[in-house]
Amino acid sequence: MGGLYMHACKGEIKIGNNLKLNTNIIIGASSGEIIIGDDVLIGSNVVLRAADHIFSQRDKLIQLQGHRSGKIVIENDVWIGSNCVITKGVRIGKGAVIAAGAVVTKDVSAFSLVAGVPAKKISER
Repeated sequence: MGGLYMHACKGEIKIGNNLKLNTNIIIGASSGEIIIGDDVLIGSNVVLRAADHIFSQRDKLIQLQGHRSGKIVIENDVWIGSNCVITKGVRIGKGAVIAAGAVVTKDVSAFSLVAGVPAKKISER
């Protein structure tokens, strides 16, 4: 069993009330911002990452090129299923459900159910 790894590193992480986390969660702001609302459920093996590595310079190691930061906002009453990845620049609307294994690269509207890689809307609550 694993735990929770939170890393702000010049970024900011804000967590609302009544957050429920399963195991092996990574919340990485890395000079970006992550905001998690109230009454959010997060399944096991989920990654929230508010930055990407820069890798455009071929003559420089990727790890030395820095990051592009952004913001992740997860509104109230959201359920993120197991094994999901939420990338920078994403807002997940109130009451949305993210199906297990989804990779969320774009905003999710309120009360939507999204699934897949990349995640797409498949229905509403």
